[in-house]
Amino acid sequence: MDLERPQVRHAGETGAGRAGTVSWRLVGANNHELGRGPELHRDHTACSAAVGRLRAGLDRAVPHVLMASADGAWTWELAVDDRRVAVASRAFRRQRECRDSLRLFLAAAAEGQVAADVTHTRRLRDLRLPDAVQGNAS
Repeated sequence: MDLERPQVRHAGETGAGRAGTVSWRLVGANNHELGRGPELHRDHTACSAAVGRLRAGLDRAVPHVLMASADGAWTWELAVDDRRVAVASRAFRRQRECRDSLRLFLAAAAEGQVAADVTHTRRLRDLRLPDAVQGNAS
């Protein structure tokens, strides 16, 4: 796997609209998200199997560094046997930062422990902070 010269291409479809309810993410000791699964799964068992495929295929994983055509941001994804197994959790302004993020993910994926418990998260849409917190207090 060549992290210094990863394959560079334009980011394609994100796969919006996929059915499923469970996904995985890899977090560091400070709870900072390092990467995540590229798809949603029907249940915890299917999600665990995806994590197993990722870990079993790390030795033959192929990194792809992608440039989003709209704003020039960089992101990465990891493929095993031509199947995406992990993606960056965010976009980066610089290609170097993106490659560093990928290196960190790979090191953590090889060493990381799989949590026994499921953590439930939800996206907070249109979250509005109280005026005092936003700095708009009278």
